[in-house]
Amino acid sequence: MRFPHLCVDNKPSLNDHPLSFFLNVIIVMILVLLPARVQAESKHHDGLQDAEAQVCFKCHKKLAEPTEGGSVHEALSMGCSACHELADGGKFRIMDTGDVLCYMCHDAKNTKAAVHGPVASGDCVMCHNPHQSPHPKLLLDSPLSKLCFNCHDEAMSKLQHVHAPVAEGECTSCHDPHESPYSKQLIEDGNTLCLMCHMDVEEAIDKKKHVHDAIEMAGCTGCHSPHSAVNKFQLLKKPPELCLECHDDKGEEVKTPHGALTAKKSCLNCHDPHASNFAQQLKSENMELCLSCHNRRRKTSTGFIMNMKKFLKGYPEHHGPILSEECSPCHNPHGSNEWRMLRKSFPSTFYTPFKVEAYALCFECHDQELVLDKSTASATGFRNGEINLHYIHVNDPSKGRRCAVCHDVHATKGPRHIRETVLFGKWNIPINFNVDEEGGRCATGCHVPRAYNRTTPVKNR
Repeated sequence: MRFPHLCVDNKPSLNDHPLSFFLNVIIVMILVLLPARVQAESKHHDGLQDAEAQVCFKCHKKLAEPTEGGSVHEALSMGCSACHELADGGKFRIMDTGDVLCYMCHDAKNTKAAVHGPVASGDCVMCHNPHQSPHPKLLLDSPLSKLCFNCHDEAMSKLQHVHAPVAEGECTSCHDPHESPYSKQLIEDGNTLCLMCHMDVEEAIDKKKHVHDAIEMAGCTGCHSPHSAVNKFQLLKKPPELCLECHDDKGEEVKTPHGALTAKKSCLNCHDPHASNFAQQLKSENMELCLSCHNRRRKTSTGFIMNMKKFLKGYPEHHGPILSEECSPCHNPHGSNEWRMLRKSFPSTFYTPFKVEAYALCFECHDQELVLDKSTASATGFRNGEINLHYIHVNDPSKGRRCAVCHDVHATKGPRHIRETVLFGKWNIPINFNVDEEGGRCATGCHVPRAYNRTTPVKNR
């Protein structure tokens, strides 16, 4: 710390003034005659017993009053002439203006990239009392946020969900009140600042395999308000609206949105917004994640969905995608214009005229010849000799049956994914399907037993 009144510079000291001799005589006389009350008041300030201060306190009585639990400028212990000097005409004046005076003792606070407005303009007294204050650091008010909101819009802290440092009035937890090398006088740059407190998120980002691109591209404030917001976690918008600002391809209007999107937490029911060990920041493996909700009977806009977890456990012959523990090859996890959120078209009615495009989903994996060839020796094993029985079942112009009439698209107890029963209106028709090395037979409730053989064609009645 420098002592400007002891420094050699171009400014005359108090002792060099022509009236200095007479002034010193007057000061000594006043000190001798000072009332005991004034002397007692001055003792409230430790170290303020010099003659200079006693003289000044006779008129500036408020400076002699104690500051309970507050702060006193150290310059007062050096005497008033540390900052004030006698001017022409016998009047005292401040030795210099603005930050020039403050920087005689304090290190300059205006050298970095981002400088607080009052500091840049040299108006230290916009925030600090130059003598004493009932608040810490000679501040004009407390808590600190109350002082900040004299200039900054207080509305930023008044929304429903307030960031903890803002709620506590601790603006300097994030901002340097004087200067900083970072934008907005932040004490650290970007995400580093947030992760100083949110260490659980930092650990996830460091250790998990898949990190949300937004953390790197937009930063924490791309999704969160650092002050307050109407949404929980200070989110700028509620999901899915917030998510769709970047993932706009998922926002197309669909007939059947996934129920998870409209439920509480929306996108966050399935995705971790920060980091995950699973692709797309999913909270767990694909089918495991699906079955965490589809573990009970659910009502939807297109009817009831069974308890899929229980069903798959009881029916061990699983469809190929389920064997791979994948639901998304057939279902769009966000929503679809197709029945049951399917990715491509698949008939939903019992009887349907056959068109290739109507079975686009099935033909993603299965060859079209399976049902297009009236006669074949290789396209399908479901044939009587070379008569393609798939073709007969599906291509009936008036009563073409969709695949799901005979096959369960998820799982069965028996081979070929053939159902035990099929629902026809309110009647669960038994299929009674049996298979052997060369063919098989069935006896549904709607026709007599019929068989097929790939080597020796069967003549059915």
